[in-house]
Amino acid sequence: MTAAITFDNLSKVYGRGRNAKSALKGISFEVQPGEIFGFLGPNGAGKTTAIHVLLDFLFPTAGRALIFGIDSSDPQARRNVGFLPEVFAFDGFLTGRRFLKLFDRFGDKRRIERAGLIAELLQFLDMSDAADIRIKRYSKGMTQKIGLAQALAGDPKLLVLDEPTSGMDPVAKAKIKQLFLKLKSEGKTIFLSSHILADIEDIADRVAIIHHGELLAVDRISELQAGRASEGCTIVFSGDSPQLINEINTRAETEQDDSRVTVTCRDRASKEFVLQKIMASGGDIIKVTPVGSSLTSHFLKIVSQEKLADD
Repeated sequence: MTAAITFDNLSKVYGRGRNAKSALKGISFEVQPGEIFGFLGPNGAGKTTAIHVLLDFLFPTAGRALIFGIDSSDPQARRNVGFLPEVFAFDGFLTGRRFLKLFDRFGDKRRIERAGLIAELLQFLDMSDAADIRIKRYSKGMTQKIGLAQALAGDPKLLVLDEPTSGMDPVAKAKIKQLFLKLKSEGKTIFLSSHILADIEDIADRVAIIHHGELLAVDRISELQAGRASEGCTIVFSGDSPQLINEINTRAETEQDDSRVTVTCRDRASKEFVLQKIMASGGDIIKVTPVGSSLTSHFLKIVSQEKLADD
C-alpha cells in the first residue's frame, strides 16, 4: 500500500557558512492511508518546516517528501490535500459561506454535492448562524473553525493540519475530535501537527516526536505507553481520617483538599499498601490514575533526555 505521506531522509538548512541553521536533520517516517497521525514537538522543533517542504512551499536541502507516492514538487501531489496553516489571514470582507465556496471548487464533486458538504460542515462546526457574517467579525475560535472548514471543503483524501484547535474552547475541541474520528471512518488520512499533546492523545493511531529538527520516536501511542503504568499512580479518595493519612504518609505523599485526598505512589508496592489501607478504613476510592502512562509524560521524558544529551 502506498503511504499517504513519506519523509525520506529529509533535511532543511537555512543560511550558509557560520549562519547555517539545520531545521530538519534527515527525518524519515511514513503515514499510512486512513491514519490519524500526530506530529509532535515543542515550538521551533521543525514541525512547520517539514509541512512546508511537504506542500512545496520550501525546497529541501536533502532528501524528499512524497504524497501518495508522488514527489511533493509535483503539483499533482497536492490534488487531494486539504491544508490548514498554523498562521493564516483570510479576507475579512468575505462571509464564511462565500469563503468556503471559493475553496470547494478545488474538489472533484459536483456543484450540488459541494453545496451540501458546505452546509454539513457549517452545521457540524456550529457555524450555521455565522455563515453569512463577514469573517472580520469572527472571534479567534470562529476563525479557526472556518479555516478548518476550508481545508475540508474540497473533500480531500489527506488533511494536513498545523495546530488545528488553536484558540478553541474545550467544547469546540471535543467537537473537532469527533469530526476527525468521523473522517477517519470514511477513509481519510489526517496529519495533525501540534505541541498540545492532549488534543491528539486520545484520537491518534501513531505519533512522531521531533525536537531540534531530529526525529526522536515514531510509534503507536499504546506502544509508547506500554509498561509504564507500574512506575506508580495517583489515588484520589474521600475521607479525612488523620490516622489514615498519617499511615499513608509513611509510604506515599498526600495532598488534601476539603474531604478529598490525593495520594502519589511511586511504585506498585506503595500503591497496594495505600489501596489496602483506604479500603480497610472504609474510605471511598474516587479514581486511580497511572503515573507516566500518558503521552505527555512520555513526550517530556524523551525531550528532556535529548536536552540532557545536548548539554
